Amino acid sequence: MSQDRMRRLEELPRLRGETETIRAMVRLYCWAHHPNDVNPDDPDRVCPACRSFLDYALKRLACCPYGEEKPVCEKCRIHCYKPAERETAREVMRWAGPRLIWRHPVMAVRHVFDSMRPAPEKPRNRAKPAAAPAVKPAPDAKTDVKAETPAAEASKNGRTAD
Repeated sequence: MSQDRMRRLEELPRLRGETETIRAMVRLYCWAHHPNDVNPDDPDRVCPACRSFLDYALKRLACCPYGEEKPVCEKCRIHCYKPAERETAREVMRWAGPRLIWRHPVMAVRHVFDSMRPAPEKPRNRAKPAAAPAVKPAPDAKTDVKAETPAAEASKNGRTAD
C-alpha cells in the first residue's frame, strides 16, 4: 500500500476519526477476548490476529472512495471488506460498540451522531455537475441592426405598404 494513500488517514479529519474509532474498538475487543495473547511490543497492544484485522481495516479505510464524506460502515453502500473480514468487523463492532461509551464517551457519541447521517450516493454514481453553457457575447447594437425599409417592416407586421 502506498504511503500517500495511508497518509489520508491522518490528513482527512473524517478518516482520522474513523481510524481512532476502529483502533479503540479492536483494542477493547482484543483485551477482553485474547488477554493472554496481547503483544506488549505492538503499538496498539493487541494480539497478532487482531493486529492483522486492524491492518486490513485501516488499509480499506485508507482506500475509501467516499473520503471526507464517508458514512459509518453500517450505512455504507460499498462493501469493501472480504466476507471473512466483514464478519470479524461485525463481531468486533457489536461487542465493542456498546462498551465504547464507558472508555471513550466522546468518540461513542460522535459515532452515534455520524450514524444518523444518511449515506451519500456511491462516488462513481453521482451525477456530475452540468457544464456551464457556452455564453455567446452580446451582439453589438451597431453591427447587428439591419436596416429595414418601411415596406419590409410593414409586411412583417401584416400590413401592406402604400
